[in-house]
Amino acid sequence: MLLPYTTFFFLVLTTCRSSDTIAVHQNISDGQTIVSENAKFELGFFSPGNSKNRYLGIWFKNTPSQTVAWVANRETPLIDTSGAFKLDNQGNLSLVNGSGIVIWSSNSSTSGTNINPIAQLLDSGKIW
Repeated sequence: MLLPYTTFFFLVLTTCRSSDTIAVHQNISDGQTIVSENAKFELGFFSPGNSKNRYLGIWFKNTPSQTVAWVANRETPLIDTSGAFKLDNQGNLSLVNGSGIVIWSSNSSTSGTNINPIAQLLDSGKIW
């Protein structure tokens, strides 16, 4: 079940790296996840039920069954595990398939002269 709220994407500048962030040109591949600071949410790839399709989503971390809060590529599932989630130096988050084709993008960007944006998964379930 998907929760009826919109996830917003914002970028924060920092020089540190932790398990709740994505740095510029750092890919999250299928099988890898990031977890919010207090382990309330997790972002990664998943397949719902018996489906072989792969989706990028955010779900509640510590629940008996996986409860998905947000899905990036709901209309365009990946057909294998070759997808990657990445952040570019313009501040755009994107999901690409194994051929490098963009399946989903945040279409956001940093302002000013920010040159090292990072995206952080917050305990609210948003990427900041």
